[in-house]
Amino acid sequence: MPGFLKRSFDAIKEGGTKILKANPTPWTKEQLLLQFNNVGDLKNWAIGCDKDIGGFSNARLEYIEEGFGRFHGNISLDVPKEMTRSGYAGIRSRVRGSSLFGARCWDTSLFRYLAIKARGDYKKYFVNIQTDGPIPTDLFQHRLFLRKPGEWETILIPFKDFILTNHGIVQDPQMEMYREKVKTIGFSILGQPGPFCLEIEWIKAMNTDSTEGNLKQNL
Repeated sequence: MPGFLKRSFDAIKEGGTKILKANPTPWTKEQLLLQFNNVGDLKNWAIGCDKDIGGFSNARLEYIEEGFGRFHGNISLDVPKEMTRSGYAGIRSRVRGSSLFGARCWDTSLFRYLAIKARGDYKKYFVNIQTDGPIPTDLFQHRLFLRKPGEWETILIPFKDFILTNHGIVQDPQMEMYREKVKTIGFSILGQPGPFCLEIEWIKAMNTDSTEGNLKQNL
Protein backbone atom coordinates (compact mmCIF):
# COMPACT_ATOMS: atom_id res chain seq x y z
CA MET A 1 0.00 0.00 0.00
CA PRO A 2 2.74 2.58 0.77
CA GLY A 3 4.20 2.00 -2.72
CA PHE A 4 0.78 2.48 -4.30
CA LEU A 5 0.27 5.77 -2.43
CA LYS A 6 3.73 7.00 -3.44
CA ARG A 7 3.03 6.22 -7.10
CA SER A 8 -0.27 8.08 -6.79
CA PHE A 9 1.53 11.09 -5.33
CA ASP A 10 4.14 10.95 -8.10
CA ALA A 11 1.33 10.79 -10.68
CA ILE A 12 -0.16 13.97 -9.21
CA LYS A 13 3.20 15.74 -9.51
CA GLU A 14 3.70 14.55 -13.08
CA GLY A 15 0.18 15.66 -13.95
CA GLY A 16 1.11 19.22 -13.09
CA THR A 17 2.60 19.67 -16.54
CA LYS A 18 -0.84 19.17 -18.06
CA ILE A 19 -2.10 22.26 -16.22
CA LEU A 20 0.82 24.25 -17.57
CA LYS A 21 -0.09 23.29 -21.14
CA ALA A 22 -3.30 25.33 -20.85
CA ASN A 23 -1.12 28.46 -20.87
CA PRO A 24 2.06 29.52 -22.71
CA THR A 25 4.92 27.51 -21.27
CA PRO A 26 8.65 28.19 -21.01
CA TRP A 27 10.98 26.35 -23.36
CA THR A 28 12.15 23.09 -21.78
CA LYS A 29 15.08 21.23 -23.24
CA GLU A 30 14.70 17.67 -21.97
CA GLN A 31 13.04 15.16 -19.67
CA LEU A 32 14.90 12.05 -18.58
CA LEU A 33 12.82 8.91 -19.12
CA LEU A 34 15.19 5.97 -18.56
CA GLN A 35 18.86 5.46 -17.77
CA PHE A 36 21.38 2.86 -16.62
CA ASN A 37 22.98 4.36 -13.51
CA ASN A 38 23.39 1.14 -11.54
CA VAL A 39 22.59 -2.56 -11.68
CA GLY A 40 19.23 -1.89 -10.01
CA ASP A 41 18.04 -0.12 -13.16
CA LEU A 42 17.87 -3.52 -14.88
CA LYS A 43 14.70 -4.15 -12.86
CA ASN A 44 13.01 -1.50 -14.99
CA TRP A 45 13.31 -3.69 -18.10
CA ALA A 46 11.83 -6.90 -19.48
CA ILE A 47 13.68 -9.00 -22.07
CA GLY A 48 12.48 -11.62 -24.51
CA CYS A 49 13.34 -13.55 -27.66
CA ASP A 50 12.02 -16.43 -29.73
CA LYS A 51 13.75 -18.87 -27.34
CA ASP A 52 10.90 -18.11 -24.93
CA ILE A 53 8.50 -19.95 -27.23
CA GLY A 54 10.82 -22.70 -28.48
CA GLY A 55 13.17 -20.88 -30.86
CA PHE A 56 16.97 -20.83 -30.87
CA SER A 57 17.85 -17.16 -30.47
CA ASN A 58 19.20 -15.86 -27.18
CA ALA A 59 19.42 -12.41 -25.62
CA ARG A 60 20.69 -10.76 -22.45
CA LEU A 61 20.57 -7.33 -20.85
CA GLU A 62 23.51 -6.47 -18.61
CA TYR A 63 24.60 -3.46 -16.61
CA ILE A 64 28.10 -2.25 -17.46
CA GLU A 65 29.94 -0.44 -14.66
CA GLU A 66 30.84 2.50 -16.90
CA GLY A 67 27.17 3.44 -16.69
CA PHE A 68 25.21 1.86 -19.53
CA GLY A 69 23.14 -1.18 -20.40
CA ARG A 70 24.21 -3.80 -22.94
CA PHE A 71 21.50 -5.63 -24.90
CA HIS A 72 23.21 -8.46 -26.74
CA GLY A 73 22.86 -12.02 -27.91
CA ASN A 74 22.54 -14.12 -31.04
CA ILE A 75 19.72 -14.32 -33.56
CA SER A 76 18.90 -17.68 -35.13
CA LEU A 77 16.53 -18.02 -38.07
CA ASP A 78 16.03 -21.75 -37.50
CA VAL A 79 12.32 -22.47 -37.06
CA PRO A 80 11.22 -25.41 -34.89
CA LYS A 81 8.44 -27.55 -36.33
CA GLU A 82 5.82 -26.15 -33.96
CA MET A 83 6.61 -22.51 -34.89
CA THR A 84 5.90 -20.43 -37.98
CA ARG A 85 8.44 -17.64 -37.40
CA SER A 86 11.63 -17.06 -35.50
CA GLY A 87 14.65 -14.80 -35.33
CA TYR A 88 13.82 -11.94 -32.97
CA ALA A 89 14.81 -10.43 -29.63
CA GLY A 90 13.79 -7.34 -27.74
CA ILE A 91 13.75 -5.38 -24.51
CA ARG A 92 11.16 -2.95 -23.19
CA SER A 93 10.76 -0.86 -20.10
CA ARG A 94 8.37 -2.24 -17.52
CA VAL A 95 5.12 -0.41 -16.76
CA ARG A 96 5.94 1.93 -13.89
CA GLY A 97 3.23 0.59 -11.59
CA SER A 98 -0.37 1.62 -11.00
CA SER A 99 -1.79 4.54 -9.06
CA LEU A 100 -5.18 6.02 -8.23
CA PHE A 101 -5.15 7.38 -11.79
CA GLY A 102 -4.26 4.11 -13.56
CA ALA A 103 -0.89 3.11 -15.03
CA ARG A 104 1.86 5.68 -14.56
CA CYS A 105 2.93 7.08 -17.92
CA TRP A 106 5.27 9.72 -19.29
CA ASP A 107 3.79 12.89 -20.74
CA THR A 108 6.06 13.67 -23.72
CA SER A 109 3.75 16.14 -25.45
CA LEU A 110 5.96 19.17 -24.67
CA PHE A 111 8.87 17.69 -26.58
CA ARG A 112 9.61 17.15 -30.26
CA TYR A 113 12.08 14.26 -30.14
CA LEU A 114 12.75 10.95 -28.50
CA ALA A 115 16.50 11.10 -27.80
CA ILE A 116 18.66 8.02 -27.24
CA LYS A 117 22.35 7.86 -26.38
CA ALA A 118 23.48 4.54 -27.80
CA ARG A 119 26.37 2.60 -29.27
CA GLY A 120 25.60 -0.20 -31.67
CA ASP A 121 26.88 -2.46 -34.40
CA TYR A 122 25.92 -2.76 -38.06
CA LYS A 123 22.60 -4.47 -37.33
CA LYS A 124 19.21 -2.79 -37.82
CA TYR A 125 17.22 -2.08 -34.66
CA PHE A 126 13.76 -0.69 -34.02
CA VAL A 127 12.57 1.67 -31.29
CA ASN A 128 9.10 0.77 -29.96
CA ILE A 129 6.73 3.03 -28.03
CA GLN A 130 3.61 1.70 -26.34
CA THR A 131 0.99 4.18 -25.21
CA ASP A 132 -1.92 3.74 -22.81
CA GLY A 133 -4.34 3.33 -25.70
CA PRO A 134 -7.35 1.06 -26.26
CA ILE A 135 -5.37 -1.72 -28.04
CA PRO A 136 -2.52 -3.03 -25.85
CA THR A 137 -0.72 -4.70 -28.79
CA ASP A 138 -0.41 -1.44 -30.75
CA LEU A 139 3.17 -0.16 -31.02
CA PHE A 140 4.58 3.00 -32.55
CA GLN A 141 7.83 2.03 -34.26
CA HIS A 142 10.81 3.72 -35.91
CA ARG A 143 14.23 2.55 -37.10
CA LEU A 144 17.10 3.33 -34.78
CA PHE A 145 19.49 4.79 -37.33
CA LEU A 146 23.06 4.31 -36.08
CA ARG A 147 25.32 6.52 -38.20
CA LYS A 148 28.59 5.58 -36.47
CA PRO A 149 28.58 1.88 -35.50
CA GLY A 150 31.04 1.21 -32.69
CA GLU A 151 30.88 4.80 -31.40
CA TRP A 152 28.58 6.55 -28.93
CA GLU A 153 26.04 8.82 -30.59
CA THR A 154 22.84 10.63 -29.69
CA ILE A 155 19.94 9.79 -31.99
CA LEU A 156 16.98 12.19 -32.18
CA ILE A 157 13.74 10.74 -33.57
CA PRO A 158 10.76 13.09 -34.07
CA PHE A 159 7.75 11.67 -32.24
CA LYS A 160 5.60 12.51 -35.27
CA ASP A 161 7.67 10.12 -37.44
CA PHE A 162 6.80 6.97 -35.49
CA ILE A 163 4.52 4.55 -37.39
CA LEU A 164 1.58 2.73 -35.81
CA THR A 165 1.96 -1.07 -36.03
CA ASN A 166 0.31 -4.11 -34.53
CA HIS A 167 2.24 -7.39 -34.33
CA GLY A 168 4.73 -5.86 -36.77
CA ILE A 169 2.09 -4.94 -39.39
CA VAL A 170 1.71 -1.28 -40.36
CA GLN A 171 -1.82 -0.15 -39.58
CA ASP A 172 -4.17 1.67 -41.94
CA PRO A 173 -5.41 4.19 -41.10
CA GLN A 174 -2.59 5.61 -39.03
CA MET A 175 -3.41 7.27 -35.71
CA GLU A 176 -1.64 10.06 -33.88
CA MET A 177 0.46 8.87 -30.96
CA TYR A 178 -1.13 9.47 -27.55
CA ARG A 179 1.98 11.27 -26.36
CA GLU A 180 0.49 12.33 -23.04
CA LYS A 181 0.41 8.64 -22.08
CA VAL A 182 3.65 6.93 -23.11
CA LYS A 183 3.59 3.65 -21.23
CA THR A 184 6.73 1.74 -22.29
CA ILE A 185 9.77 2.21 -24.53
CA GLY A 186 11.69 -0.67 -26.07
CA PHE A 187 14.17 -1.89 -28.69
CA SER A 188 14.02 -4.90 -30.96
CA ILE A 189 15.94 -6.75 -33.65
CA LEU A 190 14.33 -9.07 -36.21
CA GLY A 191 15.46 -11.43 -38.95
CA GLN A 192 19.21 -10.73 -38.85
CA PRO A 193 21.15 -13.90 -38.01
CA GLY A 194 24.26 -13.86 -35.90
CA PRO A 195 25.53 -11.93 -32.87
CA PHE A 196 24.23 -8.46 -32.05
CA CYS A 197 25.05 -5.81 -29.48
CA LEU A 198 23.28 -2.55 -28.65
CA GLU A 199 24.44 -0.41 -25.71
CA ILE A 200 22.24 2.31 -24.22
CA GLU A 201 23.14 5.01 -21.69
CA TRP A 202 19.89 6.99 -21.48
CA ILE A 203 16.57 7.78 -23.13
CA LYS A 204 15.05 11.26 -22.97
CA ALA A 205 12.23 13.35 -24.39
CA MET A 206 14.03 16.34 -25.87
CA ASN A 207 13.91 19.66 -27.65
CA THR A 208 17.00 21.13 -29.33
CA ASP A 209 18.31 24.67 -29.09
CA SER A 210 16.78 25.31 -32.51
CA THR A 211 13.36 23.88 -31.62
CA GLU A 212 10.85 26.71 -31.85
CA GLY A 213 8.12 26.01 -29.35
CA ASN A 214 7.53 22.81 -27.43
CA LEU A 215 3.76 22.29 -27.51
CA LYS A 216 2.46 19.32 -29.50
CA GLN A 217 0.29 21.47 -31.76
CA ASN A 218 3.40 23.38 -32.87
CA LEU A 219 5.35 20.29 -33.93
